[in-house]
Amino acid sequence: MSKLTLRAVMTFGLLMMLWMNAFSQNSSLSGKVVDDKGEIVIGATIVIKGSPISTATNQNGEYTINQVPLGKTTVTVNMIGYSSMDLPIQIVSGANVLNFNLNSSTNDLEEVVVIGYGVAKKKQITGSISSVGPKEFNTGVVSSPDQLLAGKVAGLTVNRSGGDPTAGSTIQLRGPSSLTASSSPLYVIDGVVGANIELVAPDDIVSMDVMKDASSTAIYGSRAANGVIFVTTKRGKAGKPVLSYSGYAAIERVANRVNVLSAAEHKQFVADNGLTVAASETGFDTDWQDEITRTGVSHNHNLSLTGGSEGTRYNASVNYFNNQGIVKRSDLERVVARVGIDQNAFDDRLKLALNVANSMNKSNHVDYGIFNGAARYLPTSPVRSDDVAYAPYNGYFQVPGRTNYFNPVAMLNQRDEERSNNTLLASLKADLTIFKGLTWTNVISYQQNQFDKKYYMHRTDFDSKALGRGFAERSNLKNIDKIFESYVNYNLTKNLHSFDAMAGYSYQKTKNNDGVVASSVGFMSDDLGGNNLNLGTLPDGYNPYSTYPYILESLLISVYGRVGYNYDEKYLLSASVRRDGSSKFGKNNRWATFPSISGAWRISRESFMQDQDIFSELKLRMGYGVSGNQNIDPYRQIIIFGPQNGQFLYNGNWMNAYGVNQNENPDLKWENTSMFNAGLDFELWRGRFGGTIEYYNKETKDLLYEYDVPSPPYQFNRLLANGASMSNKGVEITLNAVVYRNSDFSYNTTVNFARNINKVGSLSSNIENIGVSQRYEGSIGLDGWTGQTAAIVLPGHALGTFYVANYMGYDEVAKKTIYQKPTGELVTQDQISAPDDYMVMGQALPKFTYGWNNSFQYKNWDLNFFLRGMYGNQIFNATRADLSRLQQANVTNISKDAVEEGIFETPLISSSRFIEDGSFLRLDNATLGYTFSTKESKYLKNARLYVSGQNLFTITKYSGVDPEVSLGGLAPGVDNRNYYPKTRSFLLGVKLTF
Repeated sequence: MSKLTLRAVMTFGLLMMLWMNAFSQNSSLSGKVVDDKGEIVIGATIVIKGSPISTATNQNGEYTINQVPLGKTTVTVNMIGYSSMDLPIQIVSGANVLNFNLNSSTNDLEEVVVIGYGVAKKKQITGSISSVGPKEFNTGVVSSPDQLLAGKVAGLTVNRSGGDPTAGSTIQLRGPSSLTASSSPLYVIDGVVGANIELVAPDDIVSMDVMKDASSTAIYGSRAANGVIFVTTKRGKAGKPVLSYSGYAAIERVANRVNVLSAAEHKQFVADNGLTVAASETGFDTDWQDEITRTGVSHNHNLSLTGGSEGTRYNASVNYFNNQGIVKRSDLERVVARVGIDQNAFDDRLKLALNVANSMNKSNHVDYGIFNGAARYLPTSPVRSDDVAYAPYNGYFQVPGRTNYFNPVAMLNQRDEERSNNTLLASLKADLTIFKGLTWTNVISYQQNQFDKKYYMHRTDFDSKALGRGFAERSNLKNIDKIFESYVNYNLTKNLHSFDAMAGYSYQKTKNNDGVVASSVGFMSDDLGGNNLNLGTLPDGYNPYSTYPYILESLLISVYGRVGYNYDEKYLLSASVRRDGSSKFGKNNRWATFPSISGAWRISRESFMQDQDIFSELKLRMGYGVSGNQNIDPYRQIIIFGPQNGQFLYNGNWMNAYGVNQNENPDLKWENTSMFNAGLDFELWRGRFGGTIEYYNKETKDLLYEYDVPSPPYQFNRLLANGASMSNKGVEITLNAVVYRNSDFSYNTTVNFARNINKVGSLSSNIENIGVSQRYEGSIGLDGWTGQTAAIVLPGHALGTFYVANYMGYDEVAKKTIYQKPTGELVTQDQISAPDDYMVMGQALPKFTYGWNNSFQYKNWDLNFFLRGMYGNQIFNATRADLSRLQQANVTNISKDAVEEGIFETPLISSSRFIEDGSFLRLDNATLGYTFSTKESKYLKNARLYVSGQNLFTITKYSGVDPEVSLGGLAPGVDNRNYYPKTRSFLLGVKLTF
């Protein structure tokens, strides 16, 4: 044997001895896990603290871990429904035994939920409140925090009808409940009522609590009829500074297109049907939708720092968001900066919280007419032409004399609209503990919004308003909101009895539209756009301030209070009242009172429930309350004078005429919404399965509505008055389950379902002899569709009721479409009289909405996907109607659907032919992530990398671009051509904590 071989054998033998010695220093650990009743606990996770060694209990509640290092160590056991437990142990050579006796946990019930002017434990809640945290938020390119909640809360509809990064969302909670006022919920951000949601970056949000029933929202009185959403942001914590970064980069593409003919298909159709296209409009292959769209690149970055001592804590963050729209020249750029300081003083009896947030938005907007143009413009026409005839349009191809026919690329590039929006919020909160149980809170906040808009139409714009002279408009407006809140909270617990009380005062002064709006024409050059209005040359009679805004000031003063009682956390009762006085309403109705009462019975706390193992929580809730809606402009209750069309001669000079533009109504008052709510909260098998079932009945009275009135005796022909009514009834179900869980793998799922039935009541006002029996809404405005509407507001029916002609089919021989009158008579299109021959033919509001969230975790990997949708809603597809003009295919493009349908009669009336099923199921987002181990890193505490897709697919029968059209207003569910395409996005993101 050579020396080298001998040395190798000796080395190998030495390594074997060392390995065997190391192995002998390890031992095994085993035991059993039972609960406080002696029942075995299956699937509990056992972890050697500070190491990756773990296992789970088997069907007998037993566990075994081999090769446990010798010496002192700590063993941790975790299980849903039980309190986590740490036990120290000295591991010796051989077999070691460690048993666990777990206590039932009510961690979920101990969670703190934000309520009006305070907080409460989840188990103490008597109203309907849904809480959503960062783990449940929607992932993707989110331009506004409200989109984080889309589909996550039963009964809350967050509808963003299109992919425009500059557009907001339509939000409804438990159905529409107003005919005139806004339906948006009230936002309360870190205790500041009415704060702008754009002041918060999604990565800074800790939780969003949605108050849904009036027994919860009544404490906010006149502003809470549409629900209240509490937003809680990150605060500083005592300890070492924590630096966090999160960011992503994304690409967005058009998810779906208008299905119109290509150049080749159009050329073939024209030839097959004996149509002739003008020579100037043929010979080219232009995809107009491609010409105006692009692949959008977006990115988001959030940097935050928290830390401090027990006495002084701080938080600071800055967020940069850049969302490039899929339509060229549309984008949004936002910077949000937040700073917070929490200071304790006088032995922690005084707690001060200072918050300053600033949001700076800059956006570029496009004229939505480009979408109609991109669908209708002939694909055989050129984008530009060298012909001298098009020089006045800067070489863009145009067709003079054709109605509503604009080159979309020209419109896109010859209209500039830039907006900036700067919002500042500063608040100071002081909590003083007067004595144990009594806290006095004062909050002062100042919010200022500065809005600036520059709009310019080039001198070569095809529109007659700008052609040859240009048109510019500039807006600069400021809104200021000042709030002072002062309230006291008192809590007393004695034996099994607990009592709490709150009383407060609120003062809010608002000043909006403080600024100027001006326009000008007659520019010699387009170089300066809308920056210098004075460079225009105004023609005689041109009024540059025709849309000049008037300042809107309002004052809201309130007193409010709440009392609560619970016995042994078993029987709970809460009552509140708020008295609001608003300057927005008539002198006879400035003040209103909004009461509420609610109670809960925690059945699971009863003695007869203690010997069962199924329900770990069972709570029955009931409540009733009244809230209001004052979301209208100030001064709607007084007489207003303004300029009239025309002038008069006075002392030899022509003077502008002034007259009444608004009638006085001293009885104008709030909209009142009363709601009964009943709910059942349950948790089974110690948290393995749980959920909530809700029933509500919401009645809204004294709706604000604008009526036609005779003139005289009224000085103006319109009057805003109260009197109409509306109801919403529904059921909401939320179910969550831990489907499977062990030490390596877990699967959790949550499903929510909401069914709402909306019905319009009376449309009569509270003023004698003023009212309407019905009202037609949803003006369509297609070429040749004079006076055509698609919807009706009708007592006994829901908002969004389609009221159109009943389409029966197409007569191939006569080449006529056939309709049925309400009398049953079959007639042709020219024999239909609108709207006398129309009928109720569909409904825009869905029968129910749903969402299904799924979360998987395998070791360091995590996967989440979320589906949502709605069922039973219908859409009036005006876009399809506009693209169904087969006889006019020589002057406008048509859809492939229309070609397949083969109806050679131009539609000129609203009919059920264009009402389609709008139900859909959408894979809203899917996210795959990996969390890296950072135990070996001195500075990095957490690192996660993830990829995400948004709007990955949609299952629907709807033939339009997207079934998720707007559900707001009095005519929801109308797809009327001007539609920014929905996007499909893919992103790569990272989250780091130092």
